[in-house]
Amino acid sequence: MKSILAKAVLGTLLAGGCVAAYAAGPFVGLNYSQYELDIDAADESLTPTGATVRAGAEFNDLFALEVRAGTGIESDQRSSGLGTAEFEVDRLYGGYFRLSVPVADLFRPYAIVGYSESRGTTSIRSGGALVSRSTDTVGDQSYGVGVDASLAGAIGFNVEYMRYLDKDDYDLNAISVGIRSGF
Repeated sequence: MKSILAKAVLGTLLAGGCVAAYAAGPFVGLNYSQYELDIDAADESLTPTGATVRAGAEFNDLFALEVRAGTGIESDQRSSGLGTAEFEVDRLYGGYFRLSVPVADLFRPYAIVGYSESRGTTSIRSGGALVSRSTDTVGDQSYGVGVDASLAGAIGFNVEYMRYLDKDDYDLNAISVGIRSGF
């Protein structure tokens, strides 16, 4: 996954004919996310996928506000001698403040902070039978870093790492790639 993201960023940076896609004003975007549920008591992480719609307003080259709403696409499961654990992101939404650094016309790295709420479902099966199923909605402070890169006109490309939940016994992180458009 890391090599795919690195190639995508490099390809975007080397693409010819790119123009700045960033001006103060509203924007929308769509990201594909590889989530990672990292449980402290387990040796392995569960990595479901999802899609997130982003919308916001950039007030100038530095500051923006953003809201997100997402849903899971595919769950992930791990098996052991005791059974199979499965996790799915049902929904995720939040509000964020973003601080960008305009390095060049082509790309802008940023830091993002805010609040997220996520609803996820965990299922435990043993011998094919459902042993337990729980659905929890959890909110927490969120933070991350990313890069917006210009493709053409008002269209841009986005790569981001985000820690959506940082709880005592687990974390929910995501690596995302997506597109965005300014108005």
